[in-house]
Amino acid sequence: MKKIVFSALFFLSACQNFGFNDYTEPNYNYLASHINVVEKSSSHVIYEYSNVRIDEVAGIAAVYCHEKGRKKQALLHKIISRPDNRRHATFVCN
Repeated sequence: MKKIVFSALFFLSACQNFGFNDYTEPNYNYLASHINVVEKSSSHVIYEYSNVRIDEVAGIAAVYCHEKGRKKQALLHKIISRPDNRRHATFVCN
């Protein structure tokens, strides 16, 4: 019986919220200084970025694709690493 109670308490304590779902507003000035548009069209966009996570670049690409066509999504096509620690990310507007 002790094992069942202990297991239940352990399970319930593991299910508590540790604040991982808290939303923080991105620093747009930082993103603007670290992300550059290399090429853009109605079907795709290529960004060059450094010191920024790809999910932050994806958010910008999603806004771009949404503005280019009604309900279009940005799909990550490829990432190319450059020798100077910059990366090129190609997003296809679908």
